[in-house]
Amino acid sequence: MSSLGKKVALIEKDSTMYGGTCINIGCIPTKTLIHAAEENLTFAQAMELKETVVTRLRGKNKAALEGAGVDLY
Repeated sequence: MSSLGKKVALIEKDSTMYGGTCINIGCIPTKTLIHAAEENLTFAQAMELKETVVTRLRGKNKAALEGAGVDLY
């Protein structure tokens, strides 16, 4: 809607959740951990990889929203 000149706001309860369930606690973390297991990573390595992937995607989502003119609260 912001591309149509409308004001858009997103209220997120937690600033670490940009991107919703799939990116933060659902699909992406699960698939990353499965991949880590297939690569025989240690638990610590798997958790570090998961956090890296989730953090990167969360940042991309936040940047995309800000770049689209969405006010984040």
